[in-house]
Amino acid sequence: MTEQVCDVPASGHSHALSRFGLGAIAEIMVAIALALQLAITLLSVLIREVTPFSILSVDETAKLSLSVIAFMGGAIAYRRAEHASIEVITKRLTPHWRQVLGCVVDLGVLVTAISILRGSASLFMVRLDEHLPITGWPTATLVVPLGLGLLLIALTAAERLLAKRGRPLLVALAAATVLAGCLFADASLFTQTFSSRYSLVALLIVLFAMIGIGMPIGFALMAGSLIYLLANDIPLVAIAQSMIDANSNFILLALPFFILAGGIMDQGGISVRFVRFAMSLVGHFRGGLLQVVVITTYLVSGISGSKAADVVAVGSVMRRELERTGYKPQESAAALAASAAMSETIPPSIAMLILGTVTPVSIGTLFVAGLIPAAVIAVMLMLLIYVSARNSGLSANPKATAGERARAGTDALLPLGMPVIMILGIKFGFATPTEVSSIAVLYGLVLASVFYRALTLRACARILIEAGRLTGMVLFIVAAAGAFGWVLTAAGLNAHLSQVVALLGNSKLLFLLGSIALIIIVGALLEGLPAIIILAPVLMPIANQLGIDSIHYAMVIILSIGVGVFMPPVGIGFYIACAVVRADIDQASRSMVPYLVVLCLGVLLIAYVPWFTHALPNLIGK
Repeated sequence: MTEQVCDVPASGHSHALSRFGLGAIAEIMVAIALALQLAITLLSVLIREVTPFSILSVDETAKLSLSVIAFMGGAIAYRRAEHASIEVITKRLTPHWRQVLGCVVDLGVLVTAISILRGSASLFMVRLDEHLPITGWPTATLVVPLGLGLLLIALTAAERLLAKRGRPLLVALAAATVLAGCLFADASLFTQTFSSRYSLVALLIVLFAMIGIGMPIGFALMAGSLIYLLANDIPLVAIAQSMIDANSNFILLALPFFILAGGIMDQGGISVRFVRFAMSLVGHFRGGLLQVVVITTYLVSGISGSKAADVVAVGSVMRRELERTGYKPQESAAALAASAAMSETIPPSIAMLILGTVTPVSIGTLFVAGLIPAAVIAVMLMLLIYVSARNSGLSANPKATAGERARAGTDALLPLGMPVIMILGIKFGFATPTEVSSIAVLYGLVLASVFYRALTLRACARILIEAGRLTGMVLFIVAAAGAFGWVLTAAGLNAHLSQVVALLGNSKLLFLLGSIALIIIVGALLEGLPAIIILAPVLMPIANQLGIDSIHYAMVIILSIGVGVFMPPVGIGFYIACAVVRADIDQASRSMVPYLVVLCLGVLLIAYVPWFTHALPNLIGK
């Protein structure tokens, strides 16, 4: 999942902020932070390998870089209306009511940002006298990007509201006034609702209501956390601290690095080479181009951890060829969405990286273990495509000659080296997953600029800015989910799930089935990364108590998340697939049904046959 993008309700870009250059300054700050940290990480690997020394401060510089990328980058993504949101309800409303809900959302974002900004100011003052052990920087330095990001978000929300004027804004203000009046008149009802034994249910209802009206998922999670803290009289500094802590793990640097590597490889023409290679292998089968979508997605996922990037990379290259040969857009969208769901366990998966930070699971082992489960489901999808094409009477394309296959394979050989280098580097202890991701960026740069000569300095700068913005949106959601996960734990989520497992008779089979259903539903409603951050730390210990291996259960979690994210009618990834191939959502939803059945059967197969997960790690001794 990990990270899918839909527009938030907005009237447009923040023109006044642009005039003052605040957005451009923020983008430059994020790009500089990303570039500097990449250089520091690569230098650290080089020094460690050729000398007996190492750069001890790399972990502390990483914390500051992650803070800048997450909170400044998240603010940029909000300013550009690129935060993930679900619009199943809002898109069916009249323009007037969509504008009203847009005003309500912006009001909610404004109040939430200002409230947590106060908490971050308090945290800054508390941390002024504390210092990081290696660099000696005040720990308050890590709080500054959060405060600046929240300030930019608040200014953006305020500007949008001022630009909207008229009846929609008046209706939204009236509704907010009535709600505030009710809370003021009977504050005890608010306090009792969110501090009683039913607080967990109330909190989830409010959260999904906010998501349902189109509030970006990251801000809905922040608002939910804010409501719980206010009702229970907990200082707001707790949210600010939780958001910073959620982005303080060194391994999270692999996210911007892999996204940057994926951007470089995509702009360098790597996706086209993978498509040609896949076409030469299976293009002559019935449904051959849809088979190519599956194989290309599998290959492209090995160079980019972002599922949204994979969908765009594969879909944009394949769309015209699919249309030219007579494939219906809805069928293309369904195959593309199902392929992306399948590829969640292919390294370097963002879902794997996040799971490895919130649970005690080896990311290196996850990278190795995920290849066969994805391959099994890919074969199942290809069989479905073959049967469907045969029943519908689709003709096959001409078979590629041996020479064409050889040329296509040669073109794809160097790009295929990236995942090999990644896995071998982790396997033999040459580098950590984060360091391998920085090497992947360097490898991609050399490949795209030296071998293929497809990148200019201007293109590299653009890729750097875009990677920082996309990573900022992802890490902002990670931070918000970290805070909300803390709130859910305080509200008793662990105890409730333990009771449910006890009711199931502590059955391993029933637990697997129930948790798969839960994760798919939450993944669809909440988006992939928050679902992992919230559910994985709670479900993993229960699975271990029932005798389920951590690596095996991690595959179940990640694949289930993938199904949820790309499941109509609410999965965000499904909307991206439809947008890329220009398919009607309702028609594509119907075409997606058989693919969903196969995906669910594939997840069950992986869940109940652990061999698929353990085969490769056991083979190479990982």
